[in-house]
Amino acid sequence: GTVWKTGESGSQTGFESFRRIAQTAERGLFAAFFLGEGLRLREHLGRPHALDVAGRPDAQTMLAALAAVTSHIGLVATQNTTYNDPADLAHRLSTLDLLSGGRAAWNVVTTDNAWTGANFRRGGYLDHADRYIHAEAFVDTAKRIWDAWDDGAIAA
Repeated sequence: GTVWKTGESGSQTGFESFRRIAQTAERGLFAAFFLGEGLRLREHLGRPHALDVAGRPDAQTMLAALAAVTSHIGLVATQNTTYNDPADLAHRLSTLDLLSGGRAAWNVVTTDNAWTGANFRRGGYLDHADRYIHAEAFVDTAKRIWDAWDDGAIAA
């Protein structure tokens, strides 16, 4: 889809749009290309209104695709510690890092949004203090997973 009233601007959610932006940023010597994560699923009149979930591509999937059409720009994915699993996320970020030749980065965030919390935790979300305690443990777990393997190690 497009956010503009005229169709001349093209899609802002298709791969070609992201490719153009990432390659332009790379030519402009930007250090990194950043994509946020959308986890909310809102309702309007009893029906899902899912622009944050269905209205744009997944950040890590898009960054993996962009790794193939860029060569040196960093690829930064916002990934939420409140609603992801550390082992799964460590694996997905490691995959992005491998596919990009070491250009993956993680923008660590927590979420206090009630709509998002309702999607993942029945009855709400973590309070402020608990979110950051959880985030610290989450990041530590991901780091331990990454540090368990030597660089370049191959499982036989």
